[in-house]
Amino acid sequence: MLLFWFIVAAVFILFIQSRIFRRYALKHVSYERHFQKKTSYRGEQVELIEQISNSKWLPVPWLRVESQLSAFLRFQHVDNFAVSSGRLSQNHKSFFSFKPYTKVTRKHRFTCTRRGWYRLQTVTLTGGDLLGLMNESRQIPLSGELIVYPKPAQVPVHELPYHSWHGEHSVKRWIVSDPFVNAGVRDYQPGDNFKQVNWKATARTGKLQAHQLDFTADRRLMIYLNVDDAEGMWRAVTNEALIERGIEWAAGAAEAVISEGSEVGFAANMPLIGERESVRLEPRGGHEQLMAIFENMAKLEIERTELFDRFLENEAERGVRDLDILIISAYWNESLEQAAEHLRYNGNAVAVWQLTEPYDTSGTEHTCSEHAGIKQAEEVIA
Repeated sequence: MLLFWFIVAAVFILFIQSRIFRRYALKHVSYERHFQKKTSYRGEQVELIEQISNSKWLPVPWLRVESQLSAFLRFQHVDNFAVSSGRLSQNHKSFFSFKPYTKVTRKHRFTCTRRGWYRLQTVTLTGGDLLGLMNESRQIPLSGELIVYPKPAQVPVHELPYHSWHGEHSVKRWIVSDPFVNAGVRDYQPGDNFKQVNWKATARTGKLQAHQLDFTADRRLMIYLNVDDAEGMWRAVTNEALIERGIEWAAGAAEAVISEGSEVGFAANMPLIGERESVRLEPRGGHEQLMAIFENMAKLEIERTELFDRFLENEAERGVRDLDILIISAYWNESLEQAAEHLRYNGNAVAVWQLTEPYDTSGTEHTCSEHAGIKQAEEVIA
């Protein structure tokens, strides 16, 4: 009889504790997750930081945290952190146990294996009683994001098209005067800055004279990238690694030219994530422009918006002129050559870099000049 009542009491206690923990296990449990930083480059390591706190008197016997992230964020193996990965996504499971009024912070290090725009979506918390007889789940929305820039390739700068002589030769076509190039004196005009006044010439002529500033030409590079991985591609890209390499070539060319103090723009027959139009950034200079180009490259979707020859023809028709133009493509044919000729006719210097496979059989990464069957088109200067 005593054993009977002992069993009844035990069952009653288990029932009560399961009801209590099911109802209150997730009460006053807060969860936060964010990336260590907002931007990175392909190949770099970043930390994912999660913080969980139990702000009540009741302990949490066990808590499971589940979420999905991109498979291109490769996590290191740690205890109490399980990762099951597919081709495009991976499922994460973390396990916790909390005493009353406890806060836990964990850092998970991962490697960014591919450029992209990675966003934290939701996380599911599941908690329950001591024996796992009953449990309760709650989904929490997240808002963190990580932009992974392409790793700029080491490009042969001397093979970039060079339409002008970088500030050394005077030209007639530019409309921005160079304050470092003095071509003589002229009469002072309303609107001139007093810093432009030539006081020696003023004293000699008896009339207010100003420096005559000449115009010099600086490099303004426009980079065009073709998403087609082969001539005659129907719609879908099959060799994404080749196009990813092209993006890194374009990133390297942009970085090299902007580091020289010149201007760079970027365009491709690809859309940004969530958009449908081809991406295009006008040539500008400075670090902010380079970061804008890298961010657009990070958010590129590997899909075609329009045929590349038509894309280049549209650029010629819209009046693109007096630029250094670099075309990066996996192939070159007569229709693309005709489109390039139209760009040259507008006074642009055009060069072509033809993509080859990004890696050799040993898996060693090289600069683009080591792998590229680079076709350097003849530069035509107006």
